[in-house]
Amino acid sequence: MIKYLSLTFSVVLLLLSAGTAGGYEVVEVKDGATIKGTVSLSGEAPPDEVITVDKNADYCGKELKARKYVIFDSKVKNVVVWIDNIKKGKAIPESTVPVTIKGCRAEPHVGIGFVGGEYLFRNDDEILHTTQLKLGLAYQKKVSRRPLKDGATIYNIALPVKGLQIRKPVKDYHAYTDETGYIQVRSNTHTWIRGYRFIFDHPYAAVTGRDGRFEISEIPPGDYVLKIWHEGFGMQEKRITLKPGEVKELDIRFPVGRTAEGEPSGTPSISLKEKRFNFGEIREGKVVSHDFEFVNTGSGVLKIIDLIPA
Repeated sequence: MIKYLSLTFSVVLLLLSAGTAGGYEVVEVKDGATIKGTVSLSGEAPPDEVITVDKNADYCGKELKARKYVIFDSKVKNVVVWIDNIKKGKAIPESTVPVTIKGCRAEPHVGIGFVGGEYLFRNDDEILHTTQLKLGLAYQKKVSRRPLKDGATIYNIALPVKGLQIRKPVKDYHAYTDETGYIQVRSNTHTWIRGYRFIFDHPYAAVTGRDGRFEISEIPPGDYVLKIWHEGFGMQEKRITLKPGEVKELDIRFPVGRTAEGEPSGTPSISLKEKRFNFGEIREGKVVSHDFEFVNTGSGVLKIIDLIPA
């Protein structure tokens, strides 16, 4: 018989502000500066992860490479580079943010877009796909006892047939901030599907290609913080000063052996120190407790994100 039932609800409120998020102002940029650069890896590239396919393996294959580390001649692809918290400059482009499912994976793996544009969802496979965009909500993870693992779903699109396309608006509150975060491309039909979309409320952002190169132009002269993000290597920041008409070349390097959280790479492993547990005499209505002690026998860092009481 169930004598007690406890229900806990987590509520997430997205506050939508009128106008462009962040209050970006479009102005004429005279003697604008340009940032160019290459993102490289210092050392040997880590092995890419292998995904075990648990659904539609006859179509998708039994295994897929995660494409977390796409590195050619030490040059790193899929790195997002942007100027943080810039408040004025050139006009924001009208952009289309493609979210294509092809070969049972999200293409492109990493992409950028801008508020005022639109997402273009497309299925290039001959099987049903459902595509979800999940806004990270980093702030919610800090304040909630039961944080949303992958953030809040902002779109959930069913793509049942090959060639189907659906367009949805990019809204102001989709823009990246430290409090919200980036957008993940996920699927509740094929749980291994991963992708990332960074939405900005200004035009000063880029994503590296196969050669690790990026370029951001027509920047008003001044002092800025440049942010650099990669799925596996994490976040970097660089303070830069741009003079009128300057073309600044940057050499950005990620060190080997660090994860996206900035911890040494490796895999943690939990091992309980006891094999048998003595709870004593258990009687009806009696509360029994026991202290469990475990050790991390793996090579990675173990982080306890949350404890859920009984």
